[in-house]
Amino acid sequence: MTKSKTLSLLFLMYHIICISQVKSAPSYQEIRKSYDAKELNDETALPFIHVFVKEAKKHKDYRALALAYRDGVAYSSKIDAKLKYADSTILAALRTTNSDLISDAHVGKGIVYSVNLKKYQPALDQFLKAYQYSRSSKDDYLKHKVNYHLGNVKSYLGFYEEAITHFKNSIHYFERGAQKSTNPNMTFNYKKGYYNILHQMTACYRNLNNIHKSDSLTELGLKLTSGQSEFLLENSYFLKCKGLLSFHKNNPNDAIYYLNKALPEIVKKNDFMWASVIYYYLGTVFIENGDKKRGITYFTKIDSIFNKNQFIFPEVRKNYEFLINHYQVENDTKKELYYTKQLVKADNIIVRDYKYLSKKIFREYDSKRMKEEQERLEKSKMIAVIFAAVILGGTFLLLIYRRRREKLLQKKYNLLQEKLLLSKADSNLEIKSVDKDVESKRKVVSDEKVKELAIKLKDFEHKKKFMQKGLTCKKLADQLKTNSHYLSMYINDVKGYNFNRYLAELRINYITELLHSDKEYRKLTVEALAAECGIASRQNFSDLFYEINGIRPADFIKMRIKQLKND
Repeated sequence: MTKSKTLSLLFLMYHIICISQVKSAPSYQEIRKSYDAKELNDETALPFIHVFVKEAKKHKDYRALALAYRDGVAYSSKIDAKLKYADSTILAALRTTNSDLISDAHVGKGIVYSVNLKKYQPALDQFLKAYQYSRSSKDDYLKHKVNYHLGNVKSYLGFYEEAITHFKNSIHYFERGAQKSTNPNMTFNYKKGYYNILHQMTACYRNLNNIHKSDSLTELGLKLTSGQSEFLLENSYFLKCKGLLSFHKNNPNDAIYYLNKALPEIVKKNDFMWASVIYYYLGTVFIENGDKKRGITYFTKIDSIFNKNQFIFPEVRKNYEFLINHYQVENDTKKELYYTKQLVKADNIIVRDYKYLSKKIFREYDSKRMKEEQERLEKSKMIAVIFAAVILGGTFLLLIYRRRREKLLQKKYNLLQEKLLLSKADSNLEIKSVDKDVESKRKVVSDEKVKELAIKLKDFEHKKKFMQKGLTCKKLADQLKTNSHYLSMYINDVKGYNFNRYLAELRINYITELLHSDKEYRKLTVEALAAECGIASRQNFSDLFYEINGIRPADFIKMRIKQLKND
């Protein structure tokens, strides 16, 4: 893979280390050659990755399977697919009991949350899990990789001093690695890690108002990345930092110059978070210098990013306050109402995703704006009273509904608990014998055939072969070397339901027991749970789970976690 195509340190370095440790068929290496020169997020690699997965499953090589799923995360372009592959990576890694692989698998899922979705709280949860598994590791690269990502996500959440501590613990490791490594790819990754830490530290120091420190690190970053085609994005980040510092130093012309110079590469890489920050400061510069029309153009670009990605960085939320005030003065009620609704949505996201920062932001909310809003509310007091009454009434009804639903869920959960306890007490349940009534009805099935089917089905259930995807009565009959008609009659008579229901019961009972007993399975998505028990559709899995257990899988997981906390 050429350096120009290696755009992220997030996957490659540790993957190279892990793949070299796979003690399995050499075909894995050959399969990877079919796609390892492709760009990240290039889905033309997926057919080859599916072959990789199939081979690893065939040999029950869970280390290789984890790496194959990891490639799925790297080369999928759709977020849902990345998350599914990330869950599968974790599941495969857990089966290896290798702490390094498990740690790296959690890092992979955290990266999807932080880089692709900009959801930093769930990303932090994944990185903390990765840290726990990496504590006893002898792999320094893995440890510093986890440490970097912890610092990175903490910096976005507003814990700047904690983030700086993380960065200081790892910056010299990546710097030394870049200087000493003789492998070009490894040198590239060490440099990328070093530059990323420098960039995040400049942002942290700027937010802590340590402009001098932020400025010196920015100049160092510009010096190191200038003229390097491999690090155009990193250079753009430092140009962005230079522009923001120029703004804080009241140098508007320099701010416009550096921010515009940084913008193209950041937009090209679809880093919508930093693009929105640049738009905010460019808009602010023009507005403060009397060019409101141009400034508003940049602010509307932030709104477009928000609508497209349902993401807003707290630093840019004031653009909505300006737009609301502007259109209030212009007496444009339609736009004022639109941007007011957008601000409410933005604040909901900020409160949810940036709990620490949200308190600081709302304390700094413009007092004049608050006073004006209060006066407007006083004028429409009657409407507010009616609205409040409706809200209170709705809330009361919602509380009643939720209470009743919780009671019903608890009742269904308790019944399912009893079912699971009975299942454990009778875990070695024998195949039911055929009574005389069944025999009289099915004379075409001989006693020998009944006995043979009982033994074969018992083995089928014991070895959990029911998790095969696409399993039909005909396919199972072929596997058991029997007639599908006999098999269908036997299942209907002895089990008491048709083949599809029989298969569904086995699958759902299997996954229910795992959810009840193994906390790792309670961390998986519904999609991953469906795939684990051989059900292709998420909705079909959820409906079958509800039909058989009387409760949705998500509700069962929530109730189980609640019970364990209370015990």
